[in-house]
Amino acid sequence: MPQQHPFYLLWSGAINLGDTPGVFNNAQFAGLLVQIPVTLSFIPENDLPVRFLLKTSDVEIFNDKKHPVFWDWEPGTALPSPVGYVDDTDLIPEQPEFHELSVPHSAAAVGPHTITLQVNSEVSAGLRDDFVLECIEAHETIGAKIGW
Repeated sequence: MPQQHPFYLLWSGAINLGDTPGVFNNAQFAGLLVQIPVTLSFIPENDLPVRFLLKTSDVEIFNDKKHPVFWDWEPGTALPSPVGYVDDTDLIPEQPEFHELSVPHSAAAVGPHTITLQVNSEVSAGLRDDFVLECIEAHETIGAKIGW
């Protein structure tokens, strides 16, 4: 019997993050940071975190320098604590390059938010491994859509 996948698709496409344009000719180049608007229409009443999955391809990490993912970061302000990372470990066996985001319930009110992916700035230019964001999924316990 197949295992359940308690996430649903919010967005799919191909966004190339990194410092080398043109590495992936099937993806739009975004550079070192991309911010995606997300609206939550409902969240569970319990105190469990709100969860998302990111699917990527071609991620490699140098010296354990993972790429952080932030919730509700506003440009011009200090970066908050990451809600997840993009790295080269397998979250789901035989399903590489899924990365879980866990947003604290207290930060996940109904309304507009952002998910920000940043290429790790501690890695030297040229070594910032380019990768592709392919999809974003939301856990079935929340209502979410891309955009505001």
